[in-house]
Amino acid sequence: MDIQQKLTEYLSSAINNNLPTETKKNTRFHLLDTLVAILTGRLLPPGQKAFEFAKSQGGFPESTLIGTNLKVSAIHAGLANGMAAHADETDDTHTNGRFHPGCAIVPAALAIAEKEKNTSEELLRAIALGYDIGVRINMSMGYQTPKTTIFSTHSIGTIFGSAVAAGSLLKLNQKQFNYLLSYTIQQTSGLACWNRDEEHIEKAFVFSGMTTRNGIYSALLAKENFTSVVDPLLGERGLLAAYAHKPKPEIIIKDLGTIFEIDNTSIKKWCVGSPIQAILDAIEAILQKKNFNHKDIKEVIIDIPSDRFHIVNDRSIPNICAQHLAALYLVKKKIGYEEVHDEKLFSDIDVIKLRKKIIARPSDELAIARPERQAKVKIIFNDSTELSHHARAVRGTPDNPMSEEEIANKAKELLKSFEVKKVHQLIDIVLNKEFLIEELMVALDFKI
Repeated sequence: MDIQQKLTEYLSSAINNNLPTETKKNTRFHLLDTLVAILTGRLLPPGQKAFEFAKSQGGFPESTLIGTNLKVSAIHAGLANGMAAHADETDDTHTNGRFHPGCAIVPAALAIAEKEKNTSEELLRAIALGYDIGVRINMSMGYQTPKTTIFSTHSIGTIFGSAVAAGSLLKLNQKQFNYLLSYTIQQTSGLACWNRDEEHIEKAFVFSGMTTRNGIYSALLAKENFTSVVDPLLGERGLLAAYAHKPKPEIIIKDLGTIFEIDNTSIKKWCVGSPIQAILDAIEAILQKKNFNHKDIKEVIIDIPSDRFHIVNDRSIPNICAQHLAALYLVKKKIGYEEVHDEKLFSDIDVIKLRKKIIARPSDELAIARPERQAKVKIIFNDSTELSHHARAVRGTPDNPMSEEEIANKAKELLKSFEVKKVHQLIDIVLNKEFLIEELMVALDFKI
């Protein structure tokens, strides 16, 4: 009860607390990165499906389907924008939290902030709070590896992050935050069978659409004083009793207000699955060492952490298939958004020929290596010479962060088919301005 009381006390006051300068800047980075993910992801099947569904549901026009001038209910805006945010694998990740926070927390915060007409300062504080709680809830479960539970950390951390971000913007009091936690716990769901999804639609729903929707719902119920039990987190048959592997409840409130987990969250350099980031970093480093033709390659050996090998090994979805993306990069010598999402390249003759020369191996050594998500790539050429690289600290992670210029350039690259002036305006607003939420939505209205 002491932990729960301290947590709800912090949650009810966080909307009034200034963020440290560096944390505020990082929050702007993650806001921009997620907005770009939504703008691009709405054009892919998960985003298209979700946007069409949201538009068909009716209800009060409260919150914008990002990239349009259409408004739907806050709940359906959260669902649709959330699924779009995870559609193209360019959204952020938190390694220790084992989930993708931005794709759910940012859409939830935006939907409520627009509905409630919050300030940009309040929006940023709520987003940072969502990351703090989502990460800590997942870490309190004590999961040893991604395989130590049948439940998906990708749906647990995100529903709690979404709920508290929304609740903060609704300015819930301490008692209402207790209600919020209880209703969030009752809605916590999601199984790790998402990794068998062949079309990325169910995966986007589990990672963000479902959790954003449910988190917003919890916050709205709490605002209306739907009462609940007083000890849903740690009480008998509560969250940790039901879900945790080796419960560590003290983590839930540890260093709240001192360590901000958005500062420990990675922004992807490449719009591909997280375990593939290091592989592409390694290939980039090799390409910088020597100019060669892919036809000169005899064999490619890729070592991938064994606990993540199943996620990316020989998958049927292009942007989470390690062998395809490695072959694609080596053949085309570039691998941007267009290449990653061009399904025709999945059957490109040169890419297929090189892919057959790739040996991907699960590595127990890399599974325990720190920083996490390392990879090794070795290329053996027809003349028996070799080039190799061990990518240790993935670009975009806290151990090797991207600069503001790189983050802005990533946005420009992903939005290069959009009106250049508007793209630059959006980047400037998000990174540098105090803005009204309505002004932000106007800046996000990109005609397709």
